Amino acid sequence: MIIVTGAAGFIGCNIAKRLNLMGFKDLILLDDKEKFPNPQKFLNLEYKEYRHYTDLSNLKNIECIFHEGACSNTMEYNRAYMMGINFEYSKDIFEIAKMNQSKFIYASSAAVYGLNQDSQEIPENESPLNIYAESKLLFDKYIVSQEYPAVGLRYFNVYGGGEEDKGKMASMAYKMNKEYLESNKISLFKGTGGYGDGEQKRDFIYIDDVVSINMFFMNESFHDVYNVGTGKAEPFNEIANNIFKYYSNKNCNFNYIDMPKNLAPKYQNFTEANISKLKSAGYNYDFFNLEEGMENYLNDLKTSATWISSKQL
Repeated sequence: MIIVTGAAGFIGCNIAKRLNLMGFKDLILLDDKEKFPNPQKFLNLEYKEYRHYTDLSNLKNIECIFHEGACSNTMEYNRAYMMGINFEYSKDIFEIAKMNQSKFIYASSAAVYGLNQDSQEIPENESPLNIYAESKLLFDKYIVSQEYPAVGLRYFNVYGGGEEDKGKMASMAYKMNKEYLESNKISLFKGTGGYGDGEQKRDFIYIDDVVSINMFFMNESFHDVYNVGTGKAEPFNEIANNIFKYYSNKNCNFNYIDMPKNLAPKYQNFTEANISKLKSAGYNYDFFNLEEGMENYLNDLKTSATWISSKQL
């Protein structure tokens, strides 16, 4: 039996689908019940069982827990709420893994590095800027202090199919595509911190690569936190260019806007995953480059829009 928490969310639903494609059918998919009415995310699963988290203590023979459930709203300022979900609840799930001698792989975040452009997984580089990042770092430290082996994955900028209901927390790839389809233009920030207009950089990683890394650690025994990115930062302009190319728009209608003053002091002009530790663990597979990932994603979004429209007729 394998448990996926946050299974109705972006990364969780993709992990569930991959497991099913690999032949795992004894899955417990766990999330808030109100999130499950969206059947599209689970359309291809041959086996699915939804249970509320209070049932977990009764489960036995758990092979692995993928703990993707979290409050991922970086604008959430209720510390008690954030810590209750991302720290206390995560500790409860970890205890279940220990009781069952299960593998435990959980979602951390590159947000723990704050404005620090050096992302090597060492305490000197950790400088969270918000409560969300603090909650993730606190659980990382808790896990590292434990003797029971577990793996934390510090996700960088993940994009791909399954994030359509994330709202403000969706990737820039999703937001840019949505804006383009609605207005035939793409808005990006003007130059900041020595970077040109739209040239601020992020380490964009395609969802299939993120899932593959999770699967890799399911079959290994490590006890540490690892960065999950491609190791290559790309400018936001490249996301936009791939969207224009996909729709054969040669005009490239960029709309560069001023950055809000309240955002500027905490804005990250550059993030890039140091993946040397990930490679040292044995993950030496090729990543989707940005062009490949964006083409796949835009195809997924087109299919998704067609599927939803057909259900609304």
